Amino acid sequence: MVDAGLRHGRRRPLGPIRPLSIIRHVVAWSLWGDRAALGLIAASIVGMVALATYVRLAMPSLPHLLPLHYNSQGSVDLIGPRTDLYKIPGIGGVVFASDLVLAGVLHRRERLAALILLTASVLVQTMLVVATINIVRLAFGD
Repeated sequence: MVDAGLRHGRRRPLGPIRPLSIIRHVVAWSLWGDRAALGLIAASIVGMVALATYVRLAMPSLPHLLPLHYNSQGSVDLIGPRTDLYKIPGIGGVVFASDLVLAGVLHRRERLAALILLTASVLVQTMLVVATINIVRLAFGD
């Protein structure tokens, strides 16, 4: 007979995921007590908010269609509506959320790996800010 590890008393009924238990796990992350991690989280959030604010403020003055991507020769290979600029802060948000979840899970065992993930999120936010500024600047022919 093969032991599947399901002993009487360890079985739990199947059911929906309880949001309160997920919140308890997130609150219990050791990440929240690490000053370096909190600084990196704050830097990522500041970058996302700054980028979203910049896009919002630049939107009225942009043409309805603008070049969104350039190939290696410097010529435009993607033109789209100006509202597509809102996708860039969204991408930053997805990267930040995924890095935060992974860092929160890893932090107790691998602090360095968690800090590397959070640093990568800050770098991604920085690259997205620079890319967005260049897209807006080039839309005006600078």
